[in-house]
Amino acid sequence: MKKPPVTRTLAPIHFEDLDPHRFEDLVRQLAYDFRPWQTIESTGRGGADDGFDIRAYEAQSAPVFAAEDDEEQKEAPHPMEGNLWMVQCKREKQLGPKRISAIIAEAVDPSAPPYGYILAAPANFSKVAHDRFRDELRSRGVMEFYLWGAGELEDMLFQPKNDHILFAFFGVSLATRRRSRTTEMRAAVAAKNKLLRILGDDPSHKNVLLRDLKDTEYPYEDKYADFADQPRWKEYVAIEFHPLGLVVAIARCYAYIDIGKQEWDFTKAVNHAKIVQDRHGFYQNGDKDLQLRVKGFWELLPSANRATFVQNGLIRYDAMALIDEKGDPQFQSPHIFVDFQGESGPFVGYFGHLERLERDDESPEGLKRVEFFPEKFPKPTFGMVYKDKVISLDDRTRASLRQFDANVIIYDAEETYAFLKPTDVIGFNNVDEKAKDSLLKITHCRITTGQELLDETARDPSQKQVIERQIGRSLQGDDKLRVLEAKVIYDWQLEQNRPVV
Repeated sequence: MKKPPVTRTLAPIHFEDLDPHRFEDLVRQLAYDFRPWQTIESTGRGGADDGFDIRAYEAQSAPVFAAEDDEEQKEAPHPMEGNLWMVQCKREKQLGPKRISAIIAEAVDPSAPPYGYILAAPANFSKVAHDRFRDELRSRGVMEFYLWGAGELEDMLFQPKNDHILFAFFGVSLATRRRSRTTEMRAAVAAKNKLLRILGDDPSHKNVLLRDLKDTEYPYEDKYADFADQPRWKEYVAIEFHPLGLVVAIARCYAYIDIGKQEWDFTKAVNHAKIVQDRHGFYQNGDKDLQLRVKGFWELLPSANRATFVQNGLIRYDAMALIDEKGDPQFQSPHIFVDFQGESGPFVGYFGHLERLERDDESPEGLKRVEFFPEKFPKPTFGMVYKDKVISLDDRTRASLRQFDANVIIYDAEETYAFLKPTDVIGFNNVDEKAKDSLLKITHCRITTGQELLDETARDPSQKQVIERQIGRSLQGDDKLRVLEAKVIYDWQLEQNRPVV
């Protein structure tokens, strides 16, 4: 599957876009909620600030007065007095330990230090800088001190209570984004539930029409000169529901694979994923003659090299702008409106694999794509048609051939069928009246040794049993065998003028 787009996040805040006084205003706004202040004074804007950009006094608790009969009454503190805090703002992107020492030495008088001190700057402070900051202020008698760097300032701005400050200074509102995300999720859940209601829990083999939200010419394909290469609407067969959206079939194409050579290929000439039901209820899949040509070429490959390339696409629920469950006379399947994006169209990702005959699926990842299939496929032909000869099959093998297009591998240890070549047709000892017209078309022949077959079947003992059942004895390493691969066909497929022996 293609990797989904990277999640969008908020970029670093550009504090450098603020002028020095505006940066002071920002820090002051953040400081308002830092302590219960009696007063906060913006001293830096007026000049001659004695080192104070912001001066603040903490609120005092209510004074407690002595009873009238106390012999001595202590003088109560003034209501406007409290712990003095000094806040300095430096709109500098780099502040090292030496610079921090210089700032503190200039601003903090050790003979009359403030109770608390804050240095705010849009910089990233090192551990050494933090340690120097702490040591300098402790040596001057400051009781509380805080170093607000870029990270700390962003953390405060991203808190919900400070969202109004973030918007006032930088035009960004995370609360608005959260509301927008909630709206998006609500729409995605609604799309998912609607598709479940329309398609059921198992959507496989059901058609959907994907339509470009930007299109205004539906259903007139001739309005677009490039419609064939870049369709604005297209019908697909659904496969399954994915946690993120609906998966539909994009391609089921004839493919070639060679695990030993680590290579593969597929042809786009025939795509079985395009089989969809038209408005009259008939299934269409393009040029029948081309299908026969491609299939005939592919069937002559060794079964180990035959595969089907399967590609499915994912349409996200949150990309579905609208779902018309009824469709129209042109396409009676549900219409899903999606904003098509370039070559990817409505899809955000793809799933692809190679299905192999009676073998595990393979991923094309890591395999080399080669040019194996021709641009033009020859017309399929039959070789010799042997009406007076048959292949003798055991009961189990014969029973496996009751389906149309069924495949079989025949192991010949006595050279009984040495006369057969690929495309030749021959009967077999069929006793099934319903399939009495069945024949076998030879698709591939090879000569191999018993040892090679023993190696091939080492992981599949059941296949070794098939071989031994067919040859009527134990398989030996020094055996020489002819291996014939064949498929079931019928008399009516032999209508072409072919020699009959």
